[in-house]
Amino acid sequence: MEVKKELIIETKNTEWDLGNKILYDLCKNYPKHNEIDKIIAKCLLIGRVYAAALERRPKKEDELNDDFYLDKVGVIFKKSDIDNKLLTLSKIDFGNENTIINILEIHSFLNDLTKKITNGMYKRSFASKYLHFHFPDLFFIYDSRAIKSISKFKIRLSNKTYQELRNKDVDYDYAIFYLKCIEVKKILENIYEDNLSLRHFDNVLMEIDKINSLTLSN
Repeated sequence: MEVKKELIIETKNTEWDLGNKILYDLCKNYPKHNEIDKIIAKCLLIGRVYAAALERRPKKEDELNDDFYLDKVGVIFKKSDIDNKLLTLSKIDFGNENTIINILEIHSFLNDLTKKITNGMYKRSFASKYLHFHFPDLFFIYDSRAIKSISKFKIRLSNKTYQELRNKDVDYDYAIFYLKCIEVKKILENIYEDNLSLRHFDNVLMEIDKINSLTLSN
């Protein structure tokens, strides 16, 4: 996959920055999960803005979305150990090989939590996006467009890495994606000749997918 420096420069700032800033500020101002109204606000806005809404689930006949957020999302998040899990991330630096597993384990924890909330559905994409807005320097955003763009780079991890991840308490698909993102980020930074924030990195992936989609449609 060939990426020109101009594309990386052009995607540093986008028309979506203000909307994203609102979500970053929301999580910065209300980082904890001890009040149900704050939990609902974060889950609802991040999930719906980023097409990863928790209410997209096998739905019981008598279950309304309002009740779902009040009685399930809010309550389960509040009763969980999520704040203690997130507290461990405040001392972690991105790119440290010794802490990557810790990052992936917390994503897996939230992914498991969403399964309890959604009648058995894992919400891998929601978990990555929710964690990204709380810790924008640690979590890559996972969705179908990002996956397609990453696949264009043909990154190969070692067989040992694949085996080790299967033996860890992590979400395997996100873990593979995460490690490949680290390698692609290095490639792009070499082209850009500077560091990329994870937000800028995601902007580049979205632009690559847009270009590829336009190419395929022509």
